[in-house]
Amino acid sequence: MDDFEKRWQRIQDQLRIQMNGDEQPRFSSGRTLFGIRSAAEEKMDRFAREIEDEMNRKRRAREEGERGAH
Repeated sequence: MDDFEKRWQRIQDQLRIQMNGDEQPRFSSGRTLFGIRSAAEEKMDRFAREIEDEMNRKRRAREEGERGAH
């Protein structure tokens, strides 16, 4: 089942649950119904990139320091 089919199945499940008045399962998604990235998801990705960049800078500085000491 591809992503489109999975999303369509989730939509159908939610419609069935609402029509029958069944209890809805609780879940949280970082994306909207149509797969558009949320602002929170974009901020988390940006924050993760900043941390990764900082770690790479520190690693490079440490490696350069070790090479200079030899």
